[in-house]
Amino acid sequence: MEAQLCYACTDQNYARPVTTVKCTICKKEVDWRHVVSHYIDHGKKSGNDVVCPICNSKVKSQQYKHHVRQHFAVKRERSYICGICGRSFISIRSLIVHIMKAHE
Repeated sequence: MEAQLCYACTDQNYARPVTTVKCTICKKEVDWRHVVSHYIDHGKKSGNDVVCPICNSKVKSQQYKHHVRQHFAVKRERSYICGICGRSFISIRSLIVHIMKAHE
């Protein structure tokens, strides 16, 4: 990653580093602020699903953006624990979906 200064703001106090990330798929240098949308664009349609370019999982089209964002999310503590199997999750929503799919 190469750090540069952004001079979009004329006040030097607001000059900030701009970091680029090399895409692992097309090898293009992408501004880190746009890396998620860049990877989203690499998804390949497969019927109603999209194949994730990062992990090759098939994901429903309406869940695809959320799925890709999770690859780049800051890792948070998994504080929601399933009382049935002990698996842990970062959100209550994920825990509820897990219980509905795995234990019902």
